[in-house]
Amino acid sequence: MAIINTFAKCLDSPYLHEDKDAPSGVPDLLARAHERLGHAVKVQDAGQGDPADTVYLAYESMYCSIRALVHAKGYRELGLRCLMLACESLYVRTGRLDVALLHQFENAQRMKTSPAEAVSAAGSLLARAREILSPGG
Repeated sequence: MAIINTFAKCLDSPYLHEDKDAPSGVPDLLARAHERLGHAVKVQDAGQGDPADTVYLAYESMYCSIRALVHAKGYRELGLRCLMLACESLYVRTGRLDVALLHQFENAQRMKTSPAEAVSAAGSLLARAREILSPGG
């Protein structure tokens, strides 16, 4: 299979497809994002355990927030790369989402960020996703 590097190529691949039922999962994805962020904050505030746990929980929160955004547009992903490309095409290129949030997500996924930065980014992404997905957002 060719390298998938565009939204259009994702749609031609098995990793992203239209799904009219995808928006129905948005509330659950946002709830999971909120839950994971809450766990990340608790681990960070406790000051115990591995800092990587905080980053990972923040990453999971960001992942759910991005999935919620893509699902809201009627797409379902089966791969991280296509999820990112869909979010970039649907929200970043349209000016609705700051690309820095996607970069912070990628940094958390690679564990290339501090726990505090990851938690802050997850909170910002979740807040922005809720804002975008709210009526009139």
